[in-house]
Amino acid sequence: MATTLRIPKAAVSMREGTLVAWLVPNGAIVGEGDPLYTLELEKSTMDVESPAAGMIRQTGVAGTKYKVGEIIGEIGEAQSAAIVTAMFGSLQRVVQVVPELESAMQAWATDTGAGPFFVFSKIAFTAYEHRGLTALPSLSIATGFSGEVLIELVQLHDDTPSPWRELGVGTLAPALIVDDLDAALATQLESGRACITRGTYGFGARFAFVETPASTGRGLQLIEKHFVLTQLTSAMREASTDWDRTSLTATLK
Repeated sequence: MATTLRIPKAAVSMREGTLVAWLVPNGAIVGEGDPLYTLELEKSTMDVESPAAGMIRQTGVAGTKYKVGEIIGEIGEAQSAAIVTAMFGSLQRVVQVVPELESAMQAWATDTGAGPFFVFSKIAFTAYEHRGLTALPSLSIATGFSGEVLIELVQLHDDTPSPWRELGVGTLAPALIVDDLDAALATQLESGRACITRGTYGFGARFAFVETPASTGRGLQLIEKHFVLTQLTSAMREASTDWDRTSLTATLK
């Protein structure tokens, strides 16, 4: 459960305060008691500590004055590789929408040992449709292994409706690699689940999103097996095995 961050009443006469600066990046994993931001009062400043452990989502803007009680962000539950495995069993690929790739990669590397990450900017799609709309979303992804789990972080660059926007920041969603996308979709439809998105990545792999019960996130991504995808995944797994942690990211050879 998320913990709401509000401007605290630090003095009896306090009515408002200025959010001077955030002390951690948006999307970072923080511990309970870690300093989150600097708050300026009428005659002094103070560093406000985190009331809980988890991933921070910042909505307050540094340099802005807020009234006591106003919401400036939230702390969501941190997700580790062990939690991923517990949630999805033998599933080896999960998707998470994040506010910003750099801080999210650092958070996953620190929290779960995930890495190195491979960053793909401005992903290209063809034959794309989401809930009847063909407008293409602008997004970048970073992928890296945490143990046997491939983590796919997605940063959205616009407000175009998409399955990733519907997932929402912080939510972990399962992704399955399937031999035959049409057959896999037919199985999902027979179980009463609706297909909301279909498309093809620029390198040729077809994919789809189907709606799922809240207990497994807000959607399930199906990706058809493709030789380029197989090569990419193998290279990332090998890089993870040999990672010396000197760099958070890596490039494909």
